[in-house]
Amino acid sequence: MFDCNDTDWLIEELGATMELSGQQVRPAALMLLAEDLAHIEKPLLRLALARIRAEHRGPILTGTVLQYVDHAMGRMLPAEAYALALTSADQGSTIVWTDEIAQAWAAAAPVLNAGDKFGARQAFIEAYGRIVGEARAMRRRPLVQISMGHDPVGRTRAVSEAIASGRLSGGLDALTDDQRQQLQLPAPRAALALPAPESVPTGPKREVLAQLAALRDVFAVKASRYTPAQVQSRADRMRLGQAKRRTAAAVAQRLQGQCA
Repeated sequence: MFDCNDTDWLIEELGATMELSGQQVRPAALMLLAEDLAHIEKPLLRLALARIRAEHRGPILTGTVLQYVDHAMGRMLPAEAYALALTSADQGSTIVWTDEIAQAWAAAAPVLNAGDKFGARQAFIEAYGRIVGEARAMRRRPLVQISMGHDPVGRTRAVSEAIASGRLSGGLDALTDDQRQQLQLPAPRAALALPAPESVPTGPKREVLAQLAALRDVFAVKASRYTPAQVQSRADRMRLGQAKRRTAAAVAQRLQGQCA
């Protein structure tokens, strides 16, 4: 709730914003608008009004400001929310959404599974509108949730995109321990260290250890330049490439033996 000074700021900020848009407003109407918005945190209102001045065309009503406040707190428009929810139909995909989108999708998914795409969209839009309206009335903010898919690479990509777009404002710190485990975040950099040998090896063993040491250094450099998830993904790709080359060599050797 705003104190007197904040209320004065809000009235002045609203009046200036509406004046810049060419809208004439009576003091009584301005006071009512300020009262409708007084429960919202000042940083969110400041951001919303700045975007209104930069983007909005037309009358500025309570719903106008609330729409921009919704965006500032991570609440999507119905069409955006539905497009995001559709990706959850793929069990392999990881999705970063809100509890409001998840609840609306629970109402729409059975309709989509029955083959009615249009009906599913309508069911989602109606449910989402009702859920968001109730949340606004109760002054509840949307809660960000992560639904992990089966694709490990897709998990990292989805979370990275959510962080970059601002949908996961807390970044990696917002993840639970279970989510970190599912994302397969690598061990601390110290785990890359190799144990010191009891004696200095010679011959092929020495060459192998030299190669491992070089590989360790490469990973150490990459770990300092990239995120842990990127390092882990790169290591997985390298192991897969090595396995493919070994398989190809074995197949070629077998074919050579058959032709001999």
